[in-house]
Amino acid sequence: MNSIFLEMIGADPEQGAIIRQAEINKDFDIVVYGPNDRTLNPDRDLNGASRRALTLAFILALTKVSEVEAPNVIDTPLGMMSGYVKRSVLKTAVRESSQLVLFLTRSEIADCEEILDQEAGQIITLTNPAHFPRMLVNDPRVNERTVLRCDCNHRQECQLCQRRLDADIDVELAS
Repeated sequence: MNSIFLEMIGADPEQGAIIRQAEINKDFDIVVYGPNDRTLNPDRDLNGASRRALTLAFILALTKVSEVEAPNVIDTPLGMMSGYVKRSVLKTAVRESSQLVLFLTRSEIADCEEILDQEAGQIITLTNPAHFPRMLVNDPRVNERTVLRCDCNHRQECQLCQRRLDADIDVELAS
């Protein structure tokens, strides 16, 4: 878990990183250490991205030591992350998983498109029609509660999934 976590957040203890180590103690608590082996409180001393990376590192390490090959299905794993940490968490999760299924929002996908292009075996866009008219531009004309599959990918949007906030993200409209 320690090496996965440190890789995700880009912390190198040899280079004076604030976060030096993460481990599971005999009481099965996750303990994080800073400089001079000072115990850090993850709720107070780690930012949201580091806390999420710590959780994902724990899940990936647990999957690895279980020696059971099963899909890792993770909903919004890159929320509260940006930049280096977001891309590093995605790359590490891909590498450490035998099969990875991610449910990502458009904001999580932003700046990770190239990684998804290289690593994803399949990309499917799902849309919740209940988001019309507040978030969806077009009425999907569905009365029952359901989730719809779109024909676009992570770099596009179609008439079905076009969202009001997508103008801020620079998404290509599929024809």
